[in-house]
Amino acid sequence: MLFVAKKVIGKLLMPLPFGFLVLALALFFYWQGYRRISKLTLSLVLVTWYLLSLYPVAHSLIAPLEYQYPKYTGEPVDFVVVLGGYHRSDQRFPVSSLLSQTSLMRLTEGIRVYRHNAGATLMLSGYKGRDQISNAEAMARMARESGVPGSDIVLESDPKDTAEEAEVWARQLQGKRFALVTSASHMPRAVSLFAHHGLHPVPAPTAYYSGGQQGFSWDSLIPSAGSLNIVESAWHEYLGIIWAELSKKTVAQTQRLSGSSTSPAEAE
Repeated sequence: MLFVAKKVIGKLLMPLPFGFLVLALALFFYWQGYRRISKLTLSLVLVTWYLLSLYPVAHSLIAPLEYQYPKYTGEPVDFVVVLGGYHRSDQRFPVSSLLSQTSLMRLTEGIRVYRHNAGATLMLSGYKGRDQISNAEAMARMARESGVPGSDIVLESDPKDTAEEAEVWARQLQGKRFALVTSASHMPRAVSLFAHHGLHPVPAPTAYYSGGQQGFSWDSLIPSAGSLNIVESAWHEYLGIIWAELSKKTVAQTQRLSGSSTSPAEAE
């Protein structure tokens, strides 16, 4: 239930859904006779959507996340963990279309790191959601098609989010050298969650949104759906970081209260 609630709240706080909620509020104000407040609210939403649809704004929001960790440069590891993403299985699709673009980039980088380390194990995680197969299995199918032996692949198909992935892999990777592969914007949150379980991965970020030549030109003032998508990805990560920190504090506080409620006799 908590997982579903978190997902629903997260979706509603994205720029488009939240903007539509505010527009509904503006319409309510309009029919209640508060025309000036309605116009102000409508203008605020439109200006905000416009700004968030500009690439310079999108870049400035996501770049601080994407460049906290450098790219993988060959550090030796024994395991390569690729975090789950999105997939869609359909018998009409070839295996190359099974994964989303982001998931495919994560897997490609994971295979690259795996091939840099002879004898390494490729570890894939992610649940199935509403699909017939898990994201871990979807990545495994593509990995096998790319030449990775099935004996070198370990799957964890139950974790539904990064926090659960970190918890599951922590049972197997304590004290071991491993690379962590995920989207560059997702890497800060992922590393923090793994560190919470005492793990110290070698970051291998991929699937960058920003980068390349940056400069202001006439088309910098033209809004695009692609830029808004980048903003949503960045906003999703900022919300995820806040949620993760709140969860850690809640767990720590619960543990302290639980410990303080234990009498000396019970402790003995």
